[in-house]
Amino acid sequence: MTHTTGHACGTQDGNHTHGPGAASYPDFEWDALYTGDGSDTAAPDPMLLAPAYGLLPGRALDLGCGAGGNALALAERGWRVTGVDLAPRAIASTRASACARGLDDRIELAVADSATWQPETAYDFALSSYALPPRGPARTATLAVLATALAPGGILALGEWDEEACDWGKPGDLATLAELTEALTGLGLDVVRAERQVVPRIQHPSEDHAVIVIARKPHDTLETTG
Repeated sequence: MTHTTGHACGTQDGNHTHGPGAASYPDFEWDALYTGDGSDTAAPDPMLLAPAYGLLPGRALDLGCGAGGNALALAERGWRVTGVDLAPRAIASTRASACARGLDDRIELAVADSATWQPETAYDFALSSYALPPRGPARTATLAVLATALAPGGILALGEWDEEACDWGKPGDLATLAELTEALTGLGLDVVRAERQVVPRIQHPSEDHAVIVIARKPHDTLETTG
């Protein structure tokens, strides 16, 4: 898949192909969720960002960044952030907010599907905030992208709606803790923390039951023998 990245201000996105993640919701207009002018950029999610705040600022990936609240919070703390979302107006809102806050030199943006976007660098921190596609090939591919994007020692913070506690959503839309931990372990990550949480409604007003997984990509442990 061809995608375009660039600094937040003054960058127009080129040709965009929405992959299987978008195709999983063929009748849903993702752009309808966003204003495109930055007025919808929400407050960051402190629970998912907490692992990054214990690290020295480096490169961060926000895959499924929406209107950019988490990406901007990372940039404000000195991180260089790549924000990816399949909705052009979500990226436009992130761009507008980054420009308004003088953070455009720290944020690069791409309109792309999470299941088919490919990282061009390694990231010290990666984030997926309630943005996974439905259960199936697109979700599997998105989790693989997140694992591949991490540098050795890098941290992944993932939040999803709890299928075992929420009473909304179609089958496969939400996630279970066992599913996510098994998938990330299978991708070679070490699960640092995995728990079911009641998240603050101020952060996620549509529902309040979540599964949170924090994982780390191990360093190469192979030793040279002589």
